[in-house]
Amino acid sequence: MKKSERLNQELIYLSDKKVFHLKELEEAFAISERTALRDIADLEQLGLAFYSETGRSGGYHITNSKLLLPIRFNTAEINAIFFGLQAIKNISETPYSNAYQKNSGQVIKEFAY
Repeated sequence: MKKSERLNQELIYLSDKKVFHLKELEEAFAISERTALRDIADLEQLGLAFYSETGRSGGYHITNSKLLLPIRFNTAEINAIFFGLQAIKNISETPYSNAYQKNSGQVIKEFAY
């Protein structure tokens, strides 16, 4: 898994938590302690607000409850997405739907409908 994908997955994983420990990230994503520490530093640069406490009941405490911001589209963007999805759905034939077979030196073209 690429680092950017892992960081995104970690943000999703942490989105419903108020407190997390380093071991949780290590086990959930099968990463080393050092990688987990680097990821936490990178998540902080990406905007994850947290503070750490030491001791038995310590860990990383997330200060804001909404890690993932809502995505808002204007009407033109919604229309573009809708019509784009409809166009993809309605495509019945592409150049890649043709199949070619080779029979004794003769090329036979078959169309997939």
